[in-house]
Amino acid sequence: MARRGPLTPVDLVESDEPTESPAPQPAARRGRRWWLWAVPVAAVGIALGVQQVADARSRAADARIAALPGAIAPLGERLEVRWRLADGMTAPAVDGPVANDRLHGAVGSAGGATSYDALDLRTGERAWSTPLTGPDADPPTPGGAMCTADPGVEPERVVCLVIEGDLSSSENGGDGAQMPTGSRVVVLDLADGRVLADHPIIPTVSIAVLPGLVAAATIGDDRHLVVVATDPLTGEELWRYRHADPVRGVVDPGSTFITGIGDLAVVLNLTGGAVLVSASGERVEEDTETDSWGMTSQGRFYLDRPDPDGVGRLQRVFRPGRPPLEVRGQLLERAVDDGSVPGLEVSIGDKAYGWDGRTGERLWAADVGASSGWRETVLILEETVYLSAGERVVALDARTGASRWTAPGVADGSSAELLTDGAHILLVESADAEDGAATVTVLDRRDGTLVRRLATPDGVYLALAAGRYLVGAGEQGMVGLG
Repeated sequence: MARRGPLTPVDLVESDEPTESPAPQPAARRGRRWWLWAVPVAAVGIALGVQQVADARSRAADARIAALPGAIAPLGERLEVRWRLADGMTAPAVDGPVANDRLHGAVGSAGGATSYDALDLRTGERAWSTPLTGPDADPPTPGGAMCTADPGVEPERVVCLVIEGDLSSSENGGDGAQMPTGSRVVVLDLADGRVLADHPIIPTVSIAVLPGLVAAATIGDDRHLVVVATDPLTGEELWRYRHADPVRGVVDPGSTFITGIGDLAVVLNLTGGAVLVSASGERVEEDTETDSWGMTSQGRFYLDRPDPDGVGRLQRVFRPGRPPLEVRGQLLERAVDDGSVPGLEVSIGDKAYGWDGRTGERLWAADVGASSGWRETVLILEETVYLSAGERVVALDARTGASRWTAPGVADGSSAELLTDGAHILLVESADAEDGAATVTVLDRRDGTLVRRLATPDGVYLALAAGRYLVGAGEQGMVGLG
């Protein structure tokens, strides 16, 4: 075989470097790196969204509660005097009826005349005034007139008993008792003070105002109690009740007192005890073991008797349009109730008690030494009961009585009033002396955290609610606070 040429040596060199370029990373891997920071951002966004929804719901709940009857307008960062009464102006009693942001009540002048006035709680100015008696009147009742607003949260009219003439001796009670020579009923429109009716009734010193009627009481010549009901607008007699038994002992018809409580006319100051008459003119029997009676701050009538178990007292409360309710201790009026626990009633005694107002069943007992304050009220909001308890404010589960939170107050709570503006619970405490200052403790409604503590300006030692506004009293009379 022929040779093609000489062989040439060749060196083989191995290299560590790859012979091909590495393949590019797939796009999917870059996406997974992006999610490493995208997931926390999304979680934060979701959390913020949830918090915003919760905050919006809380604000909506606060606004709903703030619009309920009994809630007051929010206060500022400090308490200031918003208005003072004009020189020589006398204000109605602060516990008078409030309608249209006005406080109403009978007012007596230095000359002896009596009028029924409306005070604008926003400005402190007199909105209107309607004369009831002249300056020469000599009435046996303070102010010359006894006025009662129609039943209801926002009354539309007021019924006044006006005493006419001097007291005269009467043989009705057999004791030369004193009675007025004349009495009349005057009905006013609370919107503008217009006189809707003015007519005479039997001589009396008190009346009971019930839905659709006015009742007056007198002692007849035969010493029997007589209650006469009339239509407040027309004066037409609707019914007449005569007590079966004559009144015993010494009787002063001029001091026989009748008052309207819900749908009951209650006659007091009789030697045999109270007499209860229904709105249809029938006798309502009370418990024979009753040894005392009274009225709640919002006008419910109650009868007291000893607790047979030896713990405190039992109270039988008469409620308009519903059967009487018996509770242990003292029933508290619902100052603000959002309806979250329908029918709940709360009383205080050795403990705080929750009751089903529809059945009378006791629902719970909480070991809370609650105090009623001067208005004997309780707040029921979003299934929570708020009580003034001595030097504390207590929030309880409205269905079980379990404690939710407790916050300190300032004073002993004896002159305290518990209020709400929707977002907060406010404990208003008046000073013990005229040289002190009233205090408002503002708490977060949900957890009891102290938001702020406000003191009234110098010279204002009393503070309390009148409708949606806070008013005070001091050296210079009534003032508006805000």
